[in-house]
Amino acid sequence: MPQPGTSTRPTPPRVIAIANFKGGVGKTTTAVNLAGALILRQQRVLLIDLDAQGNAGTILNVTSTAEQLGVRYLLHSDTYGVAECVITRGPYLDVIPADPDLLEVEQHLFYMPDGRLRLRHKLAAASSGYDVVILDCPPSMGALTQCALSAAQEVIIPVDVGFLSITGLLRMQTLVEQIRQTVNPALRLAGVLATKYDSRTTLSGQTVETIQSMGLPMFAHPIRVSVDIIRAQIARKPISGFAPGSSADQDYHALAQALFPTLAPRTPDLVQAHQER
Repeated sequence: MPQPGTSTRPTPPRVIAIANFKGGVGKTTTAVNLAGALILRQQRVLLIDLDAQGNAGTILNVTSTAEQLGVRYLLHSDTYGVAECVITRGPYLDVIPADPDLLEVEQHLFYMPDGRLRLRHKLAAASSGYDVVILDCPPSMGALTQCALSAAQEVIIPVDVGFLSITGLLRMQTLVEQIRQTVNPALRLAGVLATKYDSRTTLSGQTVETIQSMGLPMFAHPIRVSVDIIRAQIARKPISGFAPGSSADQDYHALAQALFPTLAPRTPDLVQAHQER
């Protein structure tokens, strides 16, 4: 990772997990597009794909190969650290891709001493070159998600509209509290993020009202339904590099602003830098 604007005194990065055991709620979409919004604020971002499906890497045109180390090596081997596993996608973005063998690694983590803390230790050893680390979690409550929550300071729980999403939110809330009480007292819920929101439907409004009634922190600006998000994924780009100024771009910039209210405005010339990668 190049070091633009490197500080003379390295500070630990903010480590943010994007987690929900329910699939299809927008975890990967949020991880990729939050990263896109942050790099345009000149934040050095490391995105780690912990989902064996590897969708975050696919969207960013990054895949794990026999020649390229990925998350499997980072978590399962004592030999490789963050620096050996990253793929650079621009002046402010590094990615560690997933691969299908992560499912085997997950089994090993259950039996390894301090298996849930392995990612935390690897990040602590090598992440001072980043401002933000984003952990894209799998749709499960297994060892990989627990690894992420054990390493993170904050967790965002994306929730799409519907009853089943509320049920999933309650289970995730329980897991976050268990991790906080056992291995990571610094972990906190940054907020619930409503995704696939459509103001024209009563269901969207009812879902938001139900979450608010639970007393959980919730981001004020939901992620609206947008075909541009799908188009950006097909183009292998974050929404900020594919359709700047679109409603989806505005929504993810609002999320970034809520998390990092003091950051400088996005830098247009960085859009071109990441589009060319």
